[in-house]
Amino acid sequence: MRFLITASTEGIGMGLSKFFLKRGNRLVISSRSEDKLDSALLFLRRISPAVWGKTSDLTNRQSLIDLVKFSEEIMGGIDVLIVNSGNPRKEPALFEETSYEDWEEAVKLYLFSAVELTRLVLNGMKARKFGRVIYLSSWTVKEPQSIFVLADVSRSPLMQLAKILSRDYGEFNVTFNVILMGSFDTQGARRGISKLAQKTNKSFEEVWKSEVIDRTAIGRIGDPEKDLGPVIQTIVSSPYITGSSFLVDGGTSRSL
Repeated sequence: MRFLITASTEGIGMGLSKFFLKRGNRLVISSRSEDKLDSALLFLRRISPAVWGKTSDLTNRQSLIDLVKFSEEIMGGIDVLIVNSGNPRKEPALFEETSYEDWEEAVKLYLFSAVELTRLVLNGMKARKFGRVIYLSSWTVKEPQSIFVLADVSRSPLMQLAKILSRDYGEFNVTFNVILMGSFDTQGARRGISKLAQKTNKSFEEVWKSEVIDRTAIGRIGDPEKDLGPVIQTIVSSPYITGSSFLVDGGTSRSL
């Protein structure tokens, strides 16, 4: 299959890129950083040559248009879109610490990018009578956290979007689902915890344990390739799974 995975030169996106590349798929990865993109492509091409990359800013509409056009031209189409993203620059932050510009960035990063990328790939998926769209979100959407107000508010509409689109395009064998992720050991997660540690005058290790490890039911954080990849593989392989949100969080969330 042909995958487009955004924000995929490190962390969650990189883990998924490795997972699907090892299974014989073709894929396009993206990043705002050309240096990170080059480094990631060099690494991934040791697994398979069937991977290409394009610099892309998820907060810029033209950049999204260019990314999809590039992906469709180089692979002949997109079968699976996985919308992944980094974090707003201000996060973690309480509401009173945020500005209009922070909210504008967060909404563009999490919601507008998902909407626009979906619009751009949808016609091709409908024409081929096959498509899988997966939005990566967080368990905190179901249990909002004060310090993630930017992300939790901006990402929560993705569940409504997936539900609506699943009903509108099910007849075309195009499915839409949301993954509510827990904590994974990524550079982004560690940067966020480092900021939180500085704000609370605690050590990184102390905050990592209390805010990440101790919150899980299984006493460890997730591995993107081993823990998340198989779940998405199942969703991709089944046309019957659509309009749903899946917790993949090691038992962190207490919600039903």
